[in-house]
Amino acid sequence: MLQRQLDVDILVTGHTHQFTAYKHEGGVVINPGSATGAYSNITYDANPSFVLMDIDGLRVVVYVYELIDGEVKVDKIDFKKTTATTHSAH
Repeated sequence: MLQRQLDVDILVTGHTHQFTAYKHEGGVVINPGSATGAYSNITYDANPSFVLMDIDGLRVVVYVYELIDGEVKVDKIDFKKTTATTHSAH
C-alpha cells in the first residue's frame, strides 16, 4: 500500500470525494472528502466535508466537518499509536 511505500504514519489521500478514516498497518489513512460535495463517478450523493487534524506526538485527533441535510455535523475521531516506528516525517 502507498502508506508503506512512502513510509508515513498518516496518509491523507483523496479522489473519491467521500470522507473515510481508518487504521491500517499501525498508521492512519484519511480521505477528507470534498469541501464542495463534488459529483464523482464513484458516488452521486457525496456530502460536502473537510477535516482538521490535531497531531501531538503519537496521537492524532481528526475533526470531521460534514454538511448533512443543510446542517454542519462535527465528529471527533481519536487515533493513538501504541508504539513509535522509524517512519520519517514528510
